[in-house]
Amino acid sequence: MNLEYLKSYIELIKLGNFSEVAKKFSLSQPAVSFQIQKLEHDLGARLINRGQKNITLTDAGKRLLEFATIVTNESDRLLKDLDRIRQEVTGELIIAASTIPSEFLLPSILNEFIKLHPAVRAKVETRDSLSTLAGLQDGTYGVCFCGTAPPQSQGLESFKIAEDEIVPIVFPDHPLAKKSHISFTELQGEPLIFRDETSGTQKSLEALLSKAGFNLRLLTPRLVLSNTQALVSAVESGVGIAFVSDLAIKKSLELGLVRKLTLENLKLRRDFYCIYHKEKLESRLFKEFLTFVQMKAPIVV
Repeated sequence: MNLEYLKSYIELIKLGNFSEVAKKFSLSQPAVSFQIQKLEHDLGARLINRGQKNITLTDAGKRLLEFATIVTNESDRLLKDLDRIRQEVTGELIIAASTIPSEFLLPSILNEFIKLHPAVRAKVETRDSLSTLAGLQDGTYGVCFCGTAPPQSQGLESFKIAEDEIVPIVFPDHPLAKKSHISFTELQGEPLIFRDETSGTQKSLEALLSKAGFNLRLLTPRLVLSNTQALVSAVESGVGIAFVSDLAIKKSLELGLVRKLTLENLKLRRDFYCIYHKEKLESRLFKEFLTFVQMKAPIVV
């Protein structure tokens, strides 16, 4: 079945007469008439009722219209997809990311993106949030992912990619693990484990608690560690209580290695962002990548 004939048939139904279709496709009116007759001959069925003021469809004509619409739409999609494939995306993505995005968000995003664009290579450099943003602002990186609010800087753009909650966790035999809810004041005097001060999680924790009227700096940690997994491992070992990203403890919770505490009247929610230099959109690789990430955001984890 000729695709061009199907397109003429669709336009005939839309426009209502042969002369308008002929004008649109730069054909003669007899040529358009021939195309419709050829479709009827090939299908062995009358498609339109002729001899009336307005063109009307037979039952066979209505069914062909459904088919023709699907086929022509798919044909257009095919041509666009082939054009995109011909213009293959290549190059290397060098990305800066703080710990949580680096370990729990970016692997799945990059896996899908590289499957879509096999000629692309990617490297993720994991740094604390302050270093991540500093590297973005001084031009070391073109794009970064972190939980710190985007800076008000000329030339930078951002969008949210995920939502998170900072939660306290304890080892399963801790007395607080048996409670359905605890107050923040119950943590006073408990052995606490903190992230280092440059950590985005730590900064977010301090800011969120301060907003709720609590001063985290009044609590003295037993241990300060440099990454989230170290905090989780320390809690699993019974060292103390830590505040960590809810995204980072899924496996430990499933295995029963830690317990998540619920704070009364207090939710420590934060967002993660993709931040980039606006000028990077001139690069096809970055434009495709950022469009892909934005399509996935906000990510449900």
